[in-house]
Amino acid sequence: MITLKDVFIGGVAGVVGTMAMPVVTKLMYRHESQEKKDLEEKLRPEPPFKTMTKKIVHGVNVNPSKETMRTLSMGMHWGYGIAWGVLYGALRKKYPVLSKFGGALFGTLFFLIGDELVNTAFKITPPPQKFPIDAHVRGLMGHLTFTAAAEGTCKLLHKVV
Repeated sequence: MITLKDVFIGGVAGVVGTMAMPVVTKLMYRHESQEKKDLEEKLRPEPPFKTMTKKIVHGVNVNPSKETMRTLSMGMHWGYGIAWGVLYGALRKKYPVLSKFGGALFGTLFFLIGDELVNTAFKITPPPQKFPIDAHVRGLMGHLTFTAAAEGTCKLLHKVV
């Protein structure tokens, strides 16, 4: 049974995972070739959460200030990470395979669904095959980092809460 405690802990785990993810992805990005960085930036000139926020805001015919857009975009980013954390927290005990190896299966699914499927389906980014392999490896490693941090957080909080 999924409890409110699982959901709460998952939300906290989502915050921790969202904080951990860019540590790895930024480090990896620094070591990629300039040619591949240029291609990726041409294909995706801004983070997907900013593009999604723009689509939503313009879809409801609102024209917020740059500062408001920045705030909404960060809210989208953090809300997305927290939502995945809540999902992880809710499912990890019911389906223990998801938490094995630091949540590797969940992290891989998170990457495939979020980066590869949703971004393409909602035309937030071009299709995956347009991007250099480095971008996919970095994305996968970032999502694995997210779930490793989320799993550690869940384990810790279930002991103390």
